[in-house]
Amino acid sequence: MSKCIVLMFHEINDVAWFERTLKFIGRKYGFVSFHELRDRIENSNLGDSIAHITFDDGHRSFYDNAFPVLKKLSLPSTLFVSPQVIEQEHNYWFQRVRPLQSTDFRQLLITKVRMLFNGDISNYSTHAILKSLPYFLMDQIVSTYENDHPDLKLPYMNVYKGQLIEMSDSGLVEIGAHTVNHPILANESDNDSAFEINDSIRCLNKLVNKPIRAFAYPNGQPVMDFGQREMKFLRDAGIELAFSTESRSMYNKADHMSIPRIGVSKGNPFYVTQKIRFAKQWIQLRNLAFRNTELKDRKQLLKIRKANGL
Repeated sequence: MSKCIVLMFHEINDVAWFERTLKFIGRKYGFVSFHELRDRIENSNLGDSIAHITFDDGHRSFYDNAFPVLKKLSLPSTLFVSPQVIEQEHNYWFQRVRPLQSTDFRQLLITKVRMLFNGDISNYSTHAILKSLPYFLMDQIVSTYENDHPDLKLPYMNVYKGQLIEMSDSGLVEIGAHTVNHPILANESDNDSAFEINDSIRCLNKLVNKPIRAFAYPNGQPVMDFGQREMKFLRDAGIELAFSTESRSMYNKADHMSIPRIGVSKGNPFYVTQKIRFAKQWIQLRNLAFRNTELKDRKQLLKIRKANGL
């Protein structure tokens, strides 16, 4: 059965693997630009086995490793970034947390937010706790630890402003918004969620001097990470397609404000083929096999907060 897939990448450290993977997928799918994908969704015409390539965050490896391959193969893609991260040349919160995993940061985190959950949260994973917080609180805790341990700060690891403009002007890369601070939007107040969406679109438009028509939700799981509130903000802001991380293909019709994507990060052609073929079931089986504790923890922490009226 013909279908449409949207591929999601983050960091590309193996150029040969990336080129090989795109060539292999290209044997079964015709790659389309953001604009063609939008038009096909608009016209409910997704039946020709088509694929669109997306990247989240704007890690430097996109410019250094992925962009040259996309140019070589003349393949269009969409890159979702935070304009603030690029203009201020600072890392996303999840990049800042990486070097803190083997330190006493976790104890500071638990101490700071224990009262928010009205109980012991020491059994929950660090990332699950962080992803259950509003951004201002998460940033405050991470910044406090960084200020006390400046040696743990990593150098800037994302694309530079000039590189972003170059890629935008290439005609191959559509630039999309990815919020201002990469928060879990569902954790934010109405005002903060609207700000994260609207300001990222406004600033990115100014940065690349082009209309911003695409958006990707941070973390991206429907309901858990965003909902109808965010979809309305995006429609009102003129966004034409918004992308989630729900892993599945599309047939015939799709919700403009919740386009599913299949994450690809490794594997030989057989592995990639099976992941695309069984996208939704693949994630379900992986969660069972590896006991996805982060998702389970986040659901439990959300339940605790709601029960406590927080």
